Amino acid sequence: MIQGERRPLYDLALRKMEELIGNGDWPPGYRLPSEAKLSKEFGISRMTLREALRVLEEENLIVKQQGIGTFVRTRPVIKSGIEELYSVTKAIEREGMTAGTTDFSMSVLPANDEEAEKLKIEKNELIYRVDRVRTANGEPVVYCIDRIPVRILGEDMDKFPESLFSFFEERFNIRIAYAVSDIIPISYHPVASKKLGLGKNHAILLLEQVHYDQDDRAILYSSNFFKPDKFRFYVLRKRV
Repeated sequence: MIQGERRPLYDLALRKMEELIGNGDWPPGYRLPSEAKLSKEFGISRMTLREALRVLEEENLIVKQQGIGTFVRTRPVIKSGIEELYSVTKAIEREGMTAGTTDFSMSVLPANDEEAEKLKIEKNELIYRVDRVRTANGEPVVYCIDRIPVRILGEDMDKFPESLFSFFEERFNIRIAYAVSDIIPISYHPVASKKLGLGKNHAILLLEQVHYDQDDRAILYSSNFFKPDKFRFYVLRKRV
């Protein structure tokens, strides 16, 4: 099928399988044929095929499940430029999906050492802590923990809307201007993993951010746990 071209055979097999995945012939969740069948179909050895499969796995296009088979990965449905700053709600809606919220809880707590440092407030100063799961078309995709100093919003808050960014602007004339972010891959989180329906062998992408307004005030300290097969971040890099 592919031996007549002047390129490494594993590379030709790789490009062919990428094409099958890309055009939908092998859709997300599709179980790949056996190595024996694929190597015969492509006219290559199993060793050559395994090299192509290894690269596909590194590209996160396929996933091997021990004792079950090899499957096309479910593709991320929400993409976000890491250099762009907009809310989770906006990121979901930009993909034409409906943003929602489940497992909402809010409490007023004294800031611990880490929260006080991030928000540039005194330890034990009161903060709102908002925990919620964000959904895209009803499916959980992000577990969010947000902390906001009570003195910024006042003491009579009983709920928050879907988008905190819009809420800050429309109600308090506070515009989030920039954020300082840490991207942390973690193997497991006892709360986030459960809320997102992930097992102990599924990694999570944690995005920790401190958001500042136009006057350089720390307004919001957030920890967002993203379901890795539903969110993908990218960055535009320019040569200097």
